[in-house]
Amino acid sequence: MTEVCVENPNFLSEVRASMDILSSQIIKDRISELPDEILVDCLSLLDMKSAAQTSIISRRWRYLWTHLSTLDFDPDLMYPQEFETFWKNEEYETSKYFGWINQVVSVHRGTSIDKFIVHSRYVTSYATLFDKWVKFALSKRAKELVLDLMGINLICKDHSEKGYPLGFDTLRHPPCYTGITAIQSLHLHYVNVSDEFLEFLMSHCHHLERLYLQAIPLSNLKVKSSKLKYLSIIMCFSDLEKLEIDAENLLYFLYDDAKHESGLRMVFRSVPRLVETVFRGGLCQFPFPIFEKLSLFSGQLCKLSLDIDLDWKTYENDLAIPEGVIPSFPNLKHFTCTTICYDSSCILALKRFIEACPTLEEFKMQIMYMQKDGFCEAIVLREIDLDENLQPEINFSSDHDMEIGHVPDTVIGNMNEEKSSHRNLRILEVVGFLGVECDTRLILAITNYACSLKTVICDPQGIRYSHTPFNNFMDAPNEYDAAKRRARKLAKIVEPKVKVVVI
Repeated sequence: MTEVCVENPNFLSEVRASMDILSSQIIKDRISELPDEILVDCLSLLDMKSAAQTSIISRRWRYLWTHLSTLDFDPDLMYPQEFETFWKNEEYETSKYFGWINQVVSVHRGTSIDKFIVHSRYVTSYATLFDKWVKFALSKRAKELVLDLMGINLICKDHSEKGYPLGFDTLRHPPCYTGITAIQSLHLHYVNVSDEFLEFLMSHCHHLERLYLQAIPLSNLKVKSSKLKYLSIIMCFSDLEKLEIDAENLLYFLYDDAKHESGLRMVFRSVPRLVETVFRGGLCQFPFPIFEKLSLFSGQLCKLSLDIDLDWKTYENDLAIPEGVIPSFPNLKHFTCTTICYDSSCILALKRFIEACPTLEEFKMQIMYMQKDGFCEAIVLREIDLDENLQPEINFSSDHDMEIGHVPDTVIGNMNEEKSSHRNLRILEVVGFLGVECDTRLILAITNYACSLKTVICDPQGIRYSHTPFNNFMDAPNEYDAAKRRARKLAKIVEPKVKVVVI
């Protein structure tokens, strides 16, 4: 080494120079050399809090996050702790959350945004801030605007308060007026808007494809749009008297009035492409006005979900929904029915639904049991004796809290006679499965009734309410063990071609 240095006095300096070059190539920040547009796209893959933290990397990164096109103010980023901790200092935490939104809005440098999403509770004293945020989103020509103002305060204590007032005054700001034309998706929850303003928005939002309305004080709404594909309306505290829909490209429609009775007049002017619907609330109560509405386009539906309340009083003398009430669904492939059962025989009334859907491929039932005289803490049911070598005999002793009536064999027999009419039904799912007389016998009937049935899914855990039989199985140490054990016994007696899956 000494000899080399003597022969080449510049050896050490050359080595140092080479090391410097190599080191610079190793640690050189190639990412920061990318164009701003690409770096901002990379930041958009992060949540807003993480994206903002990149500002400390270097001067190059200091303001890049202020060009984000997706502004999703997820409260979980601000409140990673449990809600109990939040409520201990609600006013301070709410102020901090609003301050976060206000700061981002104030420093944003992008010319446009794709999404502006706020999940919060509406506080009247902060109304001017809400105005500022909405005007900001519209002036930036947001494609998706979400005002979910019940996200933190889940229960509205004062029903007279109709939420954040959004109306024509907001559009007096010129950029806002032109900005509404860019909206493709609009989600309003607990926002006080008038029927007239909503109709104005739909007529000027030329690219609107998705509209979600929840807890909006509407009375008479006309939905007319040539671009709209998804429409969801959930009514909570107001009485919608008339709903008129004229949307030639509508594919999906959800309506939930969250009430036991509904005097709604629903008119479908033009929905030629509607293939999926979800209905809950008063329209699904006896005498089932929903079926009259569905009959207008039942032939085109491929997917249907209903929350049906099979009131035990309705079926004291007739276990089945009267013939002719349910329209035919010749193209329905997926049907989900959520039902509250006051009597075990009520579930068998669902056979009318199956009969009306000759091409059905998947049938999902979601069940909750209740006593005839109202809500109860528990219904104690004896475990059913299912023997794989014997025809199941289902009896209930009279010393239990509720006597479940025997289901007449004629009901099951009628279903078996029509076995050849359901060659497409392959999946049957029972959420809230208990393994009691009603659900067990219905499953056994359908396994015989549907010649192509491949899978039966038994899910005891899918729906939990405090007034279900769970926690009261007489010989089960775990609240779901009994139902799962019954499902496994059921698997031994169904036809071999049918696989029983226990969740």
